[in-house]
Amino acid sequence: MSTIKNSDLHMHSTASDGNYTPKDLMDKCKEAGLEIVALTDHDTVQGVEAAIEAGQALGLAVIPGIELSTKIHGKSVHILGYGIDYTNNNLKSFLATQQQYRSERLDEMIAKLSRIGIELNRQQVLKHVDGGSIGRPHVAKAMIDAGYVNSVSEAFDEFLAEGKPGFVEKQKEMTVKEAIEFIHNYEGVAIVAHPDYYGLDEEIESWVIEWGLDGIEAFHRDHNRSAVERYSSLARSIEGRSGRRLLLTGGSDFHDEEYGRVPEPLGVTRLENRYAEALLERIEESGS
Repeated sequence: MSTIKNSDLHMHSTASDGNYTPKDLMDKCKEAGLEIVALTDHDTVQGVEAAIEAGQALGLAVIPGIELSTKIHGKSVHILGYGIDYTNNNLKSFLATQQQYRSERLDEMIAKLSRIGIELNRQQVLKHVDGGSIGRPHVAKAMIDAGYVNSVSEAFDEFLAEGKPGFVEKQKEMTVKEAIEFIHNYEGVAIVAHPDYYGLDEEIESWVIEWGLDGIEAFHRDHNRSAVERYSSLARSIEGRSGRRLLLTGGSDFHDEEYGRVPEPLGVTRLENRYAEALLERIEESGS
């Protein structure tokens, strides 16, 4: 069985809160020696076509993806969708509505920050948005420009993280069940992203059995060895009880070289190709 680690199934471009255009991101993937990659921007597929076009020219296998924001028990949970029909007009229309919610959320964040003496306007934030999903990292970058903070992490730690004075809940977020159904409706494969963030391990089995979750992102830049082993074991246990074959996936969650609890360049966190190949096989089955 191959143990070649040349895949990365979780990354973001300027279509959401990453710092590289889809084309530039694919260039970096090639430079990093990656072979199978997926673009998984937040609540948008806007960058997928450009990523596939650029990736194919470089000899990369590019999987169309998305990272959907959901809420369960008051907690934010991200669900990754792979192999979705990103050209579908109904899908695009739904995601456009999600982008409108993000735009309204931006106005609320600006108003809350103003009440504590941080004055920003939409233009200062939107200059960091390349026409895609508006997110808190864009607000953080505007705060850096205006001299209020020195880094994105400082902006989050002091002002934008949940419980901080500039935080605003997302409006009308999907549930985990709705996100899984949405992905399946558009011929995709649904994976729970970085589950170690949530503290909901005991619920993942019900997501598989009751809602059809297809797998777990066991390998992630913020998952230590213990977490990887825990989620790999959890997947096997659920398989034994449910009779369903679960996928294990992973990736760097790359936004730029300064992103993350421990910043790293693209290509440091890698996934064995066999996991990506198993995902490709499942995508083919889903679309058949």
